[in-house]
Amino acid sequence: MANSVTSQIILDGPRNCVIKFEGVLDTSDLGSTVVVDPATLVGVDNTGTLKAAKLRIVKISYNVEDALAVNLFWDAITPVRIEGLAGRGIMDYKPFNGLGNDAGAGVNGKITATTQGWVGVLSFSLILECIKQLT
Repeated sequence: MANSVTSQIILDGPRNCVIKFEGVLDTSDLGSTVVVDPATLVGVDNTGTLKAAKLRIVKISYNVEDALAVNLFWDAITPVRIEGLAGRGIMDYKPFNGLGNDAGAGVNGKITATTQGWVGVLSFSLILECIKQLT
């Protein structure tokens, strides 16, 4: 078999989006993989033509099998790590309006993921709640 990764858009409105990202790793750790690209989401205006440039993460719910860790990154020339997730839990950033993309040079708005710790068949599931941003 091969590693299996899926990204599912649960909600895609003009302001908010919710993405479910799941993986079953049976051959190796996951290399840099796109979780969500704001350019592929519904627009932020009434016509749907004005696209978000970035996302602000307000909540992450995660279930990562023991021995495995999932790392999230803001994609750019030099990716910037958002969070490292291991075990099970909820990271709630709503009290301070979420985590903003500060990746710098070459930022493209995408959120990517890698894993570390693969030893046999391991799986993970993440749900990201985000706010769309124009800049």
